[in-house]
Amino acid sequence: MRIGFFSDTYTPQINGVVTSIKLFAEALERRGHEVYIFAPTPRQPTDTERIVRIPSIPFALQPEMRLASIYSQNAYRLARRADLDIIHSHDPFAIGLFGLAVAKRSRIPYVHTYHTLYPEYVHYVWETRFTRAMAERLSREFCDQCDMVLAPSTKIEKALAEWGVTAPVELLPTGVDASRFATADADGVAALRRRFAIPEGDRLLTFVGRIGLEKNLDLLVEAIARVKTPGARLMLVGNGPHRKDLEAHIAALGVGDRVTFTGYLQGAEVAAAYAASDAFFFASISETQGLVVAEAMASGLPIVAVQDLAVGDAVIDGVNGFLTPELPIELAAAADRVLGDNALRASMGAASRVRADALSIDLMAAKLAGIYEELVAEKPSPRRKRYAPPASRVSGQLTQLRRRVFTRRP
Repeated sequence: MRIGFFSDTYTPQINGVVTSIKLFAEALERRGHEVYIFAPTPRQPTDTERIVRIPSIPFALQPEMRLASIYSQNAYRLARRADLDIIHSHDPFAIGLFGLAVAKRSRIPYVHTYHTLYPEYVHYVWETRFTRAMAERLSREFCDQCDMVLAPSTKIEKALAEWGVTAPVELLPTGVDASRFATADADGVAALRRRFAIPEGDRLLTFVGRIGLEKNLDLLVEAIARVKTPGARLMLVGNGPHRKDLEAHIAALGVGDRVTFTGYLQGAEVAAAYAASDAFFFASISETQGLVVAEAMASGLPIVAVQDLAVGDAVIDGVNGFLTPELPIELAAAADRVLGDNALRASMGAASRVRADALSIDLMAAKLAGIYEELVAEKPSPRRKRYAPPASRVSGQLTQLRRRVFTRRP
């Protein structure tokens, strides 16, 4: 099959959506499919001829994010030339809408993965009951334009049902490339500890992800202040807009000597961070899946996390980790149990690896390919020999489509 991924989120950004796109694209190509990625500029040195960049500018409120053009004549021409069998979007914004217009014009199936729980992110614009309700409504309106919506967790499956989405919804988490994390690199671990001046005997409770308000990192900071295990340290791998406020909170609690910021790490450095750790520490309740949790499990780490439906898909309380109420004293107590019992930590780590194997990216890609095949069989590409409309007409149709998505039903 020829598959088009359309996303407003892609490299050079570093987040779960980008990781999901890259993992699925690579796994699908290993299965013999062709994957074309339509994403915002800037173009990267590693881009191949199957990555099409659409003009974009930095988002003023979050410069690491991009605002893309809702239409690109060059991208439309390349999408037509690729003769796609199916389009799969990963954001409901400009490029996602562009992909929806291309799918409707080409009469091919359109799939969307609901990666981000948008009502939990309205604080970046304006946090009110109205804006949360608006995010839910716009999510519903967009999803109902799709032939299939993929939910990466039971939490999202439930939310989409509560919001009244009528399009078919299928549960499909992003898989993890366990081979990246299966073997600890002793040299890499030692280098990471030296680089961030982490004493050899310190016990690491590690978070990996965006340093954003929605990740509930202040709770982790309050918890580390209550952890009693000697040498316990919180390592925060990532960066983001909440870092300055978080640093102020750390200073106010007087735990600066127990918290290490690494900034963004990539590739082998991320694997080394997991390998250097004793447990994964996680408090976010805004996740749609929490891919970093699966990575930590593949690394053989116990998970100490706040109880949440998305995390609960991967973590069984008392088996491969502990799920606690959203209270710092509860998180701290769970961390102390894991850090203070070597046998418990080893058994939970082994259970994590077993559960991560069931989330193999190759298994998930096989399921995704099966979903594609069913949709394509129901709506096969006509292998267009008919008249191709001029770009101005497609642009006008896209504008009409955007109005349909963002206008309340009568």
